[in-house]
Amino acid sequence: MSELTVENLLTDPLTGKELVEKSYEYIEKLTRECARFLIEDFNTTHRKFDQKSYPTEVGNSIVQWFAKRDKNVRLSVDSVNVVLQQPNSAHIRFKGNTKDADFDMTATVGTFAVPMSDGRLLSFVKTLVFSVEKQNFRRRKT
Repeated sequence: MSELTVENLLTDPLTGKELVEKSYEYIEKLTRECARFLIEDFNTTHRKFDQKSYPTEVGNSIVQWFAKRDKNVRLSVDSVNVVLQQPNSAHIRFKGNTKDADFDMTATVGTFAVPMSDGRLLSFVKTLVFSVEKQNFRRRKT
């Protein structure tokens, strides 16, 4: 049995569970950063979206932000659902991975709509909330 020393602590590889935990914590941190950045960006640029396409466009903006922020985190839109009772709210489901874990996460986008003179509705994003749960992280198969 090996002796517990500082050298062993620095050189012992992390277990699968520890790698998944580390990935979860990192993605949770990135989602908070992403939400802050995109809300600020959308507000300062007064970015408006067509009422019908805002979930897809916001989902693509999230994927692009992650790609720029960390090339080792890969993210793709899995599904988009507009809440029928609340057309100004949508849930965007993502599939993603890091080098150590595969994961699923959800973003909830809240908007407010402004009617235009031609009858169209333009949406402005007012909230972006991510849901990242540890049970949705799995050790990546190598």
